[in-house]
Amino acid sequence: MTRALAVLYLAGFIDATGVGLVIPILPTVMRRLSGGHSVTLGYGAIVACFALMQFLCAPVLGRLSDRFGRRPVMLLSLAGGMVDYLLTGFAPTLWLLFAARMVGGMTAANLAVISAAIADLTPQEERARRYGTLNAVLGLGWIAGPALGGMLGQLAPVLPFLFAALLNGVNLVLAVFLLPEPMRRGRDTGPIRLSQLNAFASLRWIGSVPALAPLLSIYCAVCLLGQIPASLWVLYGQARYGWTPAAVGWSFACFGLLFALSQAFLTGPLTRRAGERGSLMLGMVSDSAGTALMGLSTRGWMPFAIMPLLAGGSVGLPALQGAMSREVGPARQGELQGSLASLANLAAVIGPILATAVFAATAHTLPGAVWFAGSLGYLSCLGGVGWSRRTVGTPAARRSDPHG
Repeated sequence: MTRALAVLYLAGFIDATGVGLVIPILPTVMRRLSGGHSVTLGYGAIVACFALMQFLCAPVLGRLSDRFGRRPVMLLSLAGGMVDYLLTGFAPTLWLLFAARMVGGMTAANLAVISAAIADLTPQEERARRYGTLNAVLGLGWIAGPALGGMLGQLAPVLPFLFAALLNGVNLVLAVFLLPEPMRRGRDTGPIRLSQLNAFASLRWIGSVPALAPLLSIYCAVCLLGQIPASLWVLYGQARYGWTPAAVGWSFACFGLLFALSQAFLTGPLTRRAGERGSLMLGMVSDSAGTALMGLSTRGWMPFAIMPLLAGGSVGLPALQGAMSREVGPARQGELQGSLASLANLAAVIGPILATAVFAATAHTLPGAVWFAGSLGYLSCLGGVGWSRRTVGTPAARRSDPHG
């Protein structure tokens, strides 16, 4: 592994750790600022606001990195992230908390830049494996971040935010001294058009590539369904099982460990043996089973037993991301990754609002209803994988592809 890749993975790890630090304590902070009232819908709204800003800013960062380089855009986003955590930790009112998380969403879109830089440094045939490694590194951040955040939050609610700001500062210093600008073929030196900085225009561009259409439909559906556990885990754990912030943090850490192991040791071998299509189908079956069992679970230990299925469901996305990367040239990798990040963030705008609304409406009658809906959604996606068979290939299909 080159030094540049190592620095990019480290940046992803610190980013994920910083985000994970604040998750276990954020509902507690919201309850304090709201005077102890229910924050179910408000929590969904604040998560959606964060994702909305990521959606709007991911193509901007991706396109700017295509034009001016990955390194300067990374440095700018890391500096902004440090400011966000300080603002969030000391926000005296709910509206300032919302404003601070929106600032955080603007700067947290740098994963698109990291993904584009990895594409710059990696041959096409190795990209699925590199993206899997990146996801594994992010999973490690989800081990460290929530566990630390839960423990620090038990001491004082502001401590996780201060520690997250410190980590972002360390990340910034490391990037300044250790991250070189990746060498790229076909670097775009033309002028930047305003339409390229528009998130919706970026989605129109990605939708205009015919080979990407079936892949994008699956990608969007999986991203939307993935928002059910992402947005409900803390609220559901506290309401259903009586989890404390520390318990929430350890549950996230456990999931992060399983996610990292899955990405590191299953993604590459499974993609080589079963192909992108097989990996996607296995991932969706695993996710469908895991979400259905979550809807049935009634004891606090049960989610820990279900986690391997939920973590195993992540094996298909790196192969899907690699397949989409193959459909565009090297000069537009940043724009592609920014567009994909925008789609994921758009799902993260809609998903938390829908998931928390369904949970709030059914919490006293059928608390697991939202999980059952997610399970049915994954099953319905299996038909889409069959429809996309010609694009999401088998190993034999990839060997016969002169561009693979």
